[in-house]
Amino acid sequence: MATMKLHEITARKTPAGHHPITMAAEVVALLPLGGRRVRLANGHELDVLRASGRSPEVSLIGDVVDVMLGSGQLLGWRLA
Repeated sequence: MATMKLHEITARKTPAGHHPITMAAEVVALLPLGGRRVRLANGHELDVLRASGRSPEVSLIGDVVDVMLGSGQLLGWRLA
């Protein structure tokens, strides 16, 4: 398993005043409709949706990506 360079968990302020939680994760599987299965530093795996409102960035198995826990209408984990 490749060594993952992880970032600290952060909270970014969005224009609506929400503070979504973001963290780094390694892509372990490609899912339909642009989703990814990712593994966090603690070994937990999440199924995340593609980022909304952005041009799709290609992330492949083994890539380190940022994932964000959305709030409001965008509930669930998404690529950041």
